[in-house]
Amino acid sequence: MEKFLTKDFEHQVKDLDTEKGIVTVYINSFDNEDSDGDISLPGSFKRTFKNNGPTIQHWLNHDRDKLIGVPIKLYEDDFGAIAVSQLNIKKQLGRDVFEDYKLFAEHDKTLQHSVRVWPIKFEEDRTGDKFTRRVSEWKLIMEFSTLYGWGANQQTPLIDIKSLSDLELMMSEGNYSDEKARLIEETYNKLKRLLSDPQGTQVTDPPALGEIKQFYSLLKI
Repeated sequence: MEKFLTKDFEHQVKDLDTEKGIVTVYINSFDNEDSDGDISLPGSFKRTFKNNGPTIQHWLNHDRDKLIGVPIKLYEDDFGAIAVSQLNIKKQLGRDVFEDYKLFAEHDKTLQHSVRVWPIKFEEDRTGDKFTRRVSEWKLIMEFSTLYGWGANQQTPLIDIKSLSDLELMMSEGNYSDEKARLIEETYNKLKRLLSDPQGTQVTDPPALGEIKQFYSLLKI
């Protein structure tokens, strides 16, 4: 399998076409150092957009079985790399994800996006323990994804209030399929019980954490 890195990015949705189900989103920004020490330079996506653009797909959570759309345009502006994606609103998964985009945009909230990339041209700088890599060309591999990132972090299982408030918003104003609405309510109730634990918001009980992860996994369908 081809080597790759994943780069997550959170920014306000650039544009929504509510009639056609088209979203315009930033999938990377320029001149900002990420948690890996990588800095994407302006122009770093131009070549891969031209060469690999026709093969790129839009997935949910980097899951090849959850194809939600097709990029109809990939380009750069001064701020970063942009994808214009036609979501498949003829199937339930695409409609549910598009409803999330609309709901979050209406309330000035964001959905996170992530690209699967590999650095082609770069300069590295190692000063002591600090590592920085300035990437002048990335290769985009197979897909970019919309991410659902609420709830229990896989490495540091903390439940935060933002997770609960997002779910409350989705329950009160979201327009979802019956199955997804049921899963949202179940996840919300489970989170609320955990947050009422007198020990605080740190989840240390493995069975409880397992249930939370299972609920969030189900929410991603």
